[in-house]
Amino acid sequence: MATRSTPNKTASSTSGVKTGTQKDAAAGRSTARAAVRSRPPKTGKPAPAEAKPARTPRSMLDSVSQAIEASALGKAGAAASAIARSRRASALGRRVRNKHVVVTGASSGIGQDCALKLAAAGATVILAARTPQKLQDTVDRIRADGGKAHAYACDLSEMADCERFVAAVLAEHRHVDILINNAGRSIRRSVRSSFDRFHDYERTMQLNYFGALKLIFGFAPAMLERQNGHIINISSIGVLASPPRFSAYVASKAALDAFSLCAASEFADANVRFTTINMPLVRTPMIAPTKLYDAFPALTPDEAAELVMTAVIDKPKRVATGLGRAGAVAQAMAPGISEFVLNQAFRLFPESAAARGANGPGQADESETLPTDPVDLARKLFAQVFGGVYW
Repeated sequence: MATRSTPNKTASSTSGVKTGTQKDAAAGRSTARAAVRSRPPKTGKPAPAEAKPARTPRSMLDSVSQAIEASALGKAGAAASAIARSRRASALGRRVRNKHVVVTGASSGIGQDCALKLAAAGATVILAARTPQKLQDTVDRIRADGGKAHAYACDLSEMADCERFVAAVLAEHRHVDILINNAGRSIRRSVRSSFDRFHDYERTMQLNYFGALKLIFGFAPAMLERQNGHIINISSIGVLASPPRFSAYVASKAALDAFSLCAASEFADANVRFTTINMPLVRTPMIAPTKLYDAFPALTPDEAAELVMTAVIDKPKRVATGLGRAGAVAQAMAPGISEFVLNQAFRLFPESAAARGANGPGQADESETLPTDPVDLARKLFAQVFGGVYW
């Protein structure tokens, strides 16, 4: 009869001590059980993905610009721009080398950039502004690069200061070849908010018109006598487009524009030229108080100074952007439509806190009423154009 074999229990029964292999196996099982216990419970939902930063219109434009600059077309454009700048620098040098050029408002912004470019081209720049230390900083920068510069601290809204400045410049330099009236004061405030602020209009006229006029009257006689001179007035795109809330500023700039047109016809046969630059929005300290402009496209001071250099080189009657010219055409050809569009802009963009005062009654806070993105801007415009309709 066949017998069933049984396992040999001797080894396991004779010793209660586990071998090394058995210990390792037991340890492995314990570690695995601990790992299972330490795992977070399954919820059936995937772990949330890390939030990506929101893409703003400006960041998207920056990305597109970077991609274009990195492309072959962008590099070719940059090379062509560099060649054009080199040619312009040569033309500027031929126009201003060893000439005396007065630049007002030269301690910062457009005026400072103009001074640096003109001095680099070989001009002797004569700088005027109110703050002596900032003026000296500009002079030091120019002289460090081998240029020639002289600074005169004065307040051009004071007629006595204008007279002293003109007398000092003529005494030291005998004549001025180019006068760049750049110093200016801007005020953004509606007419309704200005009924008790007549001094706003006096202040803008005092600097933007009378101060510039005083310098023209001071330097023009020598220009006429020498049969050579160029007067460049930095005006505003607002003179062409007549935007709301800028009546004080635009009126003062328009006065200088009108004077220049009249004087130019009188000085033409004496080879003394006038150029008006209807400057668009430029990101300078002058616009800093109006936070609304933080969301608006604006030229850099360097780009604005390039417009001035164009005026110096070519001596045109007027330098203006396409937008400014379009505004002037709209005012002339379709004044009613132009007024309607500007009224929508007036209603869309509120009075700034600086214009109405910190606690202006009945006025919404600027940050609460400004459009937050292009879609919101379109929505607000649509609602205003079709006022009274529920959307």
